[in-house]
Amino acid sequence: MVFHEPMNRLLKAYLVLLTLFVYLPIFSLTAFSFNAGGLTFPFKAFSLEWYVKLFQSPRLMEAVSRSLALALVTMVLTTFLSFMTAYVLRERFRGKILLFYLFVLGIVIPGIAYGLGTALFYQALGVKKSLWAALPVHVVWTLPFGIILMMAGFDPKIRAYEAAAKTLGGDDWSILREILLPLLFPTLLGTALFAFTLSYNESERSIFLLGTDNTIPAEILAQLSARATPELYALGALSTAVSVLSLGLVGWLVLRKKS
Repeated sequence: MVFHEPMNRLLKAYLVLLTLFVYLPIFSLTAFSFNAGGLTFPFKAFSLEWYVKLFQSPRLMEAVSRSLALALVTMVLTTFLSFMTAYVLRERFRGKILLFYLFVLGIVIPGIAYGLGTALFYQALGVKKSLWAALPVHVVWTLPFGIILMMAGFDPKIRAYEAAAKTLGGDDWSILREILLPLLFPTLLGTALFAFTLSYNESERSIFLLGTDNTIPAEILAQLSARATPELYALGALSTAVSVLSLGLVGWLVLRKKS
């Protein structure tokens, strides 16, 4: 479609504004994390002071370790369950559509409502608040996204490869190991990364279940209720860098697998 010059200029301006809106907060967060003056403007000098204080803060480091542990377990469970669910849902059976919508219902349920409801349910069962009490809630949150990604990864051509393998005498386990998993490798990586990121940043669904075992999002919310500190800016910059590097690593692995 060809636009007139005024429309082209408007679209370019919109693209520039959208890019600034998306990336400027990240750049400003990273810049202030290196500012010796903390959260003041203009900049005083380049400094790593806030990163040093971040790593010297036992409370923040413990919260980071809890978030990483919870996110890793959530990632493994979500990837496995997503694969198994998508594998079943590609078959035709009565109630398939209803089952799919039941699985993805976790996307539309308000997080605060679900977290509060789970806390009341745990209280009735006598389950104590802890880090791992939040694990089922995290899986319920990440699983719908994983199922959708995995179902998209099951290309119709995969069935042809499976049929060919069966005619050559392959059993179910060898087909899974040598056909399905290699073909679905990029999708599995994407599902794992997506589940890890969603779990690591989750707060509203699990904040009622953690007790004193704060994850990093819950700890940041607790500290922000008092005041923002430069250490939090350093933490945000590091988290963003790790996310970008993880995405780059996944992309490299996918390209290497295809070559």
